[in-house]
Amino acid sequence: TTIFALDTESMLTATSLSNGVRKWEVELAPENEEADEVSGGGLAMIGNTLIASTIFGEVISISSVDGSINWRTNIGIPLANNPLLLGDFVVVQALNGQATALDLQSGTVSWVEIGAPAGPSHDRIAAAAGQGDLVVHPGIGGEFVGLRLLDGGRRFIDFPTTRRSDSVLDATTTITASPLMLPEGILVATRNGHTSLLSKDTGTRIWSLAFGLRDTPVVAGDVAFMLDSAQRLRAVSLSQGKLFWTKTMQRFEDEEDLEDPINWFGPMLVDGKLLLVSDTGLLELRDVNNGESLSRQDIEEAAMAPIFVNGLMILLSQNGNLVAYR
Repeated sequence: TTIFALDTESMLTATSLSNGVRKWEVELAPENEEADEVSGGGLAMIGNTLIASTIFGEVISISSVDGSINWRTNIGIPLANNPLLLGDFVVVQALNGQATALDLQSGTVSWVEIGAPAGPSHDRIAAAAGQGDLVVHPGIGGEFVGLRLLDGGRRFIDFPTTRRSDSVLDATTTITASPLMLPEGILVATRNGHTSLLSKDTGTRIWSLAFGLRDTPVVAGDVAFMLDSAQRLRAVSLSQGKLFWTKTMQRFEDEEDLEDPINWFGPMLVDGKLLLVSDTGLLELRDVNNGESLSRQDIEEAAMAPIFVNGLMILLSQNGNLVAYR
């Protein structure tokens, strides 16, 4: 098993999951660009092909076997998140809110969706989601646009509802939680605003709750588990949009003086428990039935939610290291 990573110097690496040995690496920055402490872009994989989007505005098809380049296309705008691979297309998100679809085999641009007018995002942008002929594109103005996969034509648009906030970041309508395509509909959320379930056919809101999300929820049956922008862990019924329970995570290391804030990432569902990690080096397990804390341990300071592969938890730390926990 191999894990692929794109670092802050635009170096794509392939590393053996069993022993940590690097199999190959390839520099993805153009020759005329300085690749030093950059962020943005992402990876997706299908078969033996990796698709990378970069902060330099390129979409690149790469062999996962040896790192050789199949094709590269310059969009001309910095790209923000993991590409969406759907059917014969690659859909990428730009920092200015533009969505671009390319042919998976050749890299030829098929269509472009400009998005609603808004200033450039200074936060991360959620990845698009898709199912069948429907692509759901998160715009930087907080809108969700339903697009036809084949030609990029609009099927619907859902504009954001925002709340007042004392935080500059939390006052933005930026979407950082990626949409989820579910049997019940499309689960969407802005960072500051509402969490909603949309109809796949019309984009109409089936239900809406007055809190925003930073991270993508995790779903089990009829229940969506989510961490809202105020660091409250919630369990929500997908069919009815009702809260089962809410628990507030520890928000400060010094809770008495409200100093040294803690940012949590997740949740993830692991062995029937909810797992969250923090940027202060905490891992906490919570009960899915009521949200109560089950255990807590010290780990590396997390930069984002981990992934799980072959019984290992792979964590990206604040200092840029990939750390594997068994």
